[in-house]
Amino acid sequence: MSTLSRPLSTSTATTTTTTTAHTGTSHGSPKESRRNMTPSPEHNDGDTNGLPAPAQAAVAARATLNRKLSYRALHTSPSFFSINMGTGIASILLYNFPYHARWLRILGDIVFVLNVVIFVVLLFLTAYRYLKFKNSFRITLEHVTASMFWGCFPMGFVTIVSETDKQNMVAFSCVPAWGRNWARLALGLWWIDVAVAILVNLGMVFVMFVLQTHAAAVIAPTLLLPIVSTVVAAASGAVVSTAMLPYDPALARSTLYTAFVVWGTGVPLAMMMITIIMYKTITVGPPKLGAVMASFLPLGPCGQGSYGIASLGQTARKLVWEYNTPLLPKLSMDANRSISDGIYGGCLVASLILWGLALCFYVLAFAQALYALRKNWAWLGANKFHVGLWGITFPIGVWATATITLADELSSPAFKVIGAFLAAQVIMHWLYVMVLTTWTGFDGRFFRAPEIQESPDGVVERILWQAKKDRAEHGLTRHISRQDIEAGHTFSETAHRVASREPKDHLENPRL
Repeated sequence: MSTLSRPLSTSTATTTTTTTAHTGTSHGSPKESRRNMTPSPEHNDGDTNGLPAPAQAAVAARATLNRKLSYRALHTSPSFFSINMGTGIASILLYNFPYHARWLRILGDIVFVLNVVIFVVLLFLTAYRYLKFKNSFRITLEHVTASMFWGCFPMGFVTIVSETDKQNMVAFSCVPAWGRNWARLALGLWWIDVAVAILVNLGMVFVMFVLQTHAAAVIAPTLLLPIVSTVVAAASGAVVSTAMLPYDPALARSTLYTAFVVWGTGVPLAMMMITIIMYKTITVGPPKLGAVMASFLPLGPCGQGSYGIASLGQTARKLVWEYNTPLLPKLSMDANRSISDGIYGGCLVASLILWGLALCFYVLAFAQALYALRKNWAWLGANKFHVGLWGITFPIGVWATATITLADELSSPAFKVIGAFLAAQVIMHWLYVMVLTTWTGFDGRFFRAPEIQESPDGVVERILWQAKKDRAEHGLTRHISRQDIEAGHTFSETAHRVASREPKDHLENPRL
């Protein structure tokens, strides 16, 4: 178990600096540095002395793997679940593309499997992070930006459980194929997601009240993320309810009622938060270049709210007309049919209103992004790439699902064309960010957690101490010192320099 409570001592840092100064490692080339290095006592602890060369290589390989795993786990911020969200919505749009093609559905299934793998990997890294680095949970909780991304976890999970009325994976891909037990599984998974989503939503609002300090000048659209998680859970409730109809209409009705309540915990609260964000944008200005993609986040509650309320109306009407199950058991079936028609019509109108609001935020967000990027297009390249660029994928994706649903309900060619355009845009953006994520993920540049880099209580230095201890296990003599932090180099950059033996001059100092 790693400990973050053991500080990097001043004597260790001083020794490191002295050794570096005498060996010339700060100025010479990597080759000269290695020739001038003399192994220090703390690295020659005798663990590998006398072992055959293959055994020493195996020990070094294990230590290197452990160091890389620890580093990547430490920097697996909650925001990484936006990768899961974006991949899930891409699989959904491929499968449900308005102009159907078999090859698109096959690609949708393949991307769905990839999404499950990504979710499992992220879940493992997250568990490893909080179990090994004990203070990281508290640091994340107190960070006003990183903590908001905990809402990405239930939203990423729900893209696997259920998401659309034609391909909700477990609910509609597995239930028709394997029957009642899979329907129950989908319902059980949905209830887990609802519990987590409500906990994250209301819990993070409470944390904003009592543990965090917010000011109008630093209000950001990321405040919406915990709230949107319940909007997404409500929309998936309609899907799961529909999947349950052939097996247990009464249970499907209860699920439908619950989904309406969950929708109420998300959309109205999100509208209040959007008002605050609009006030900040008008009085202070839009987000800076590094966070401009967060301008698309208001699309999430509007687009997903539009899709969710339309789906709930569909399910309510289907429950009464197709399965002869009353919404209100004390009333006659004729009265229930009239009520279901009214609910369906009201939900459809509400869906159109939210769709129009989403259109406003779509146009405004693109205008802000183009304005910020007009003199710095290099920011979209690999050297500046970070997880924030995944922020476009899910908000526009859920708006696209609402558009496709309205196109079907209204038999509208216009909505169908718009839905196809939005779906294609999301899929192309997903390809772009997935390629750059894979590229920068292998060499470690992608793993930069702001809550770790910006920790105010010295935890970064203690983490560097642990990384140095891990490296000592396989005899490397290059140290990570406190002076690296004071010189402005982040932990991720320092670790990358140690691993690649690159001079400091070739490294930038990017911030999320």
